[in-house]
Amino acid sequence: MSGELSVVIGLGATGYSCVRHLAPKEALGVIDTRPEPPYLEDVRRNYPDVAVIEESDWRGDLARAKRVVVSPGVALDHPLVSMARAAGVPVTSDVQLFLEAAEEVPVVGVTGTNGKSTVTTLVGELINATGVRAAVGGNLGTPALELLDGDCDIYVLELSSFQLERLECPGLAVAALLNVSPDHLDRHASLAAYAACKRRIYTGAARLVYNADDPRTAPGEPDLLRVPSIALNGEPRWRLEGDALVIDGRRLAVASLGLRGRHNQLNALAAAAIVHQAGMAVDEQALASFRGLPHRSALVAEIDGVAYIDDSKATNVGACQAALDGFGAGERNIVLIAGGDAKGAEFEALAPYLRRHVSRLVLLGRDAEMVAAPVAQEVPSLRATDMEQAVRLCRASARPGDTVLLSPACASFDMYADYNARGDDFAAHVRALAACPSPGAVAKRSSAPGLDRTGEVA
Repeated sequence: MSGELSVVIGLGATGYSCVRHLAPKEALGVIDTRPEPPYLEDVRRNYPDVAVIEESDWRGDLARAKRVVVSPGVALDHPLVSMARAAGVPVTSDVQLFLEAAEEVPVVGVTGTNGKSTVTTLVGELINATGVRAAVGGNLGTPALELLDGDCDIYVLELSSFQLERLECPGLAVAALLNVSPDHLDRHASLAAYAACKRRIYTGAARLVYNADDPRTAPGEPDLLRVPSIALNGEPRWRLEGDALVIDGRRLAVASLGLRGRHNQLNALAAAAIVHQAGMAVDEQALASFRGLPHRSALVAEIDGVAYIDDSKATNVGACQAALDGFGAGERNIVLIAGGDAKGAEFEALAPYLRRHVSRLVLLGRDAEMVAAPVAQEVPSLRATDMEQAVRLCRASARPGDTVLLSPACASFDMYADYNARGDDFAAHVRALAACPSPGAVAKRSSAPGLDRTGEVA
């Protein structure tokens, strides 16, 4: 193999988008360590000239490659990446390739531990409502490189920490960092390293949006202090104030929003600020009509006066905190389903939210006991073996006016293919519950029907 061949590592959706982008232009090879890479047959069928590199050739071919394009799911300390770097081969990413190809079209980037998919989608809808054509993707849905296939006036990308760690100077038209809380600590060395990775989105940006309530989002570098910025909740013209959003000085009643929960009100404020920074007016009707994304604070049903909320996308502590604050009514009115794959997280920071808002924990998944441990003596908990039992336990524990909330604070991979499958399972069992005859409203939690004194389903 000559040094004129680029190598893509990882054949998931993003890796395949790199193949589609590069194969018509240059010699290309692909590597994936999995026995059955998801897009291997697509490569063989649609791009027969792309070399599928065998394991015995990995080291030599990587050392001689022109460059290596690494999918975001492949850690930068992966042995394959280390082989390339040791040989002095440049390592890049799909987003870097996208930014190089986007040319004169402005790019908006949104990141944060939580809310970034909702905000990215809403920004796209608000921009499209003005008549400007926005193409939305990145870590959300459509890989960035596939957005190049269509005509648009502006790109709106959701960017993950895994994508940002591969970018030297994004140079975005607008860069937004919504919040930072512990997540992916199985991949990042520390919370400080994770936060620094998120702040890379600001590098070279023309305009910024950040969260004044979250110091980890603040652009601290001296050269960024001169960049036009909006600090959400840090200035009177952009803030959540009582029962209203203040958007560029105008008040919009939060009751008019289709999004549920205070955390989503902040997401709406962030989206409006990003659109403003992109030079467009905020269409308040489009803002109010946005209903959110699946598995993110979505109302599944109301049964016997109890709201059942699917927030399966809450795969970390910060997302669960936001949901509890968003749906908490100042009393312990939430029955919470939590647990799964903790991803190396600790749960002490969740404890005050559990004490303040949760009447009962229903534990589901491998690391569920870790969620309950900090409040074991204060918040009663029940163990479920599957989602069906979890939903039944919640129904038996909740009373009219309560909220049953699936907000696991953990990833889903111990039991499900992804958070979508987990949320779908929850919704299916809630809908089955709604179709069943009601046993009657629960008067007191301590005598919840269907539970014996051990907390097991009778």
